[in-house]
Amino acid sequence: MQSPTVPPELKGAKGDIMAAKIEVPVLAVMIYGVVEFVRLGWSQDHYLYTYAPVLGGVAASVGLFTYCFLISAERGRGRKNVLLMLGCLPYSYGSYIIGVLGLYTIFEGIIGKFSLLSMIGGVFWVFVGFHLIYRFYLLTEIVRQHDERGNRISPNPSQSEVS
Repeated sequence: MQSPTVPPELKGAKGDIMAAKIEVPVLAVMIYGVVEFVRLGWSQDHYLYTYAPVLGGVAASVGLFTYCFLISAERGRGRKNVLLMLGCLPYSYGSYIIGVLGLYTIFEGIIGKFSLLSMIGGVFWVFVGFHLIYRFYLLTEIVRQHDERGNRISPNPSQSEVS
């Protein structure tokens, strides 16, 4: 089996910059979680605002960096399944940011106790979550298109010899 190559869009510093752009929203939410730990304490009553941002950020970071390392390795069926699972971690974390920190905060700002500042904070978190999901989507699309180009050029070396 032919060993895959790294897409040219992700080689060298370009790939590092792309990974850093994906990691920035994750770090921002993790810092928010640490600040909430200090502010709200270690109680599990505030789980969605303390533990989830920090532990989810760790899981999303591990998923992102492992994904980045595995795209340069030979991808058989098992590795593709691992890439799929690792890819779900940043997507799930981005959905958490949009849903809980963003939309639910906006909802609380409107329904609970009217707070314009809370609604602005919710819109900020929706933007941060969207940024994370969009950048990771771009990374996965670059890898997918590169793999398809490689398969389309020479799907089977023995067929090219017959033609």
